[in-house]
Amino acid sequence: MRSFLFSLSFYLLTMVWAILLLVTLPFPGRGPVMRGIHLWTRMVLWLLRVVAKVHVRIDGKENLHHGKAAIIVSKHMSDLDPIVFFYLRPDMTALAKKELFKVPVIGLLLRKLAIVRIDRQAGTAHLGMEGVVKDIQEGKRALVVYPEGTRTRVGEEKKLKSGAFYLQLDGTIPAIPVATNSGLHWPKGLVRTIPGTVVYEIGSPMSHETRKAGFMEEVHRRVIARSDYLMRADPVWKDVPQS
Repeated sequence: MRSFLFSLSFYLLTMVWAILLLVTLPFPGRGPVMRGIHLWTRMVLWLLRVVAKVHVRIDGKENLHHGKAAIIVSKHMSDLDPIVFFYLRPDMTALAKKELFKVPVIGLLLRKLAIVRIDRQAGTAHLGMEGVVKDIQEGKRALVVYPEGTRTRVGEEKKLKSGAFYLQLDGTIPAIPVATNSGLHWPKGLVRTIPGTVVYEIGSPMSHETRKAGFMEEVHRRVIARSDYLMRADPVWKDVPQS
């Protein structure tokens, strides 16, 4: 019942809030819409805690410096992940597949937030990374990158994508690893939530690497393997179906 009530309130809130955010579009700059989204994230986290009994613990906030450009390299298992990052850094941007820009309302908001459009099917998403780096440097923004490319289910493994490697290649922007067990408590593809504590572990900056293999090995160790450790350490691990 808690899960149903949370899902119902979450989707209703999100639908209404997205429509209300359209009012901010005529205003210059991203400020009004970012403040609106930040307020929405706070309401979602409140609903999650009070209704679904899912608490969110964020470790290592000091590693995600506000007002500085950063590349967030994170495990992605849940709809909760971008909500938490927008809560932490309202100035955040991301790499979004071009199809999302065609969705009514959502596409307008993505453009206003200057979310980066990529064509995942073309296999050439890394070619425009210099322009992306320049944009987040000048705006002192945080860019979140999911090395698995999309949400994964508990126990699911995907080949890692190398976009974050190209973004950090010139050494001017730190890559910050984030591990999480979010998929245990708000799983991909399910409307139900499972009570407990979602942990987001924000690590110290990764080593600057000019070798793709070395960088991807560190991503696997500090993001993928560490997330697996956080999940196995969670009391609900044994009760969640594995992919």
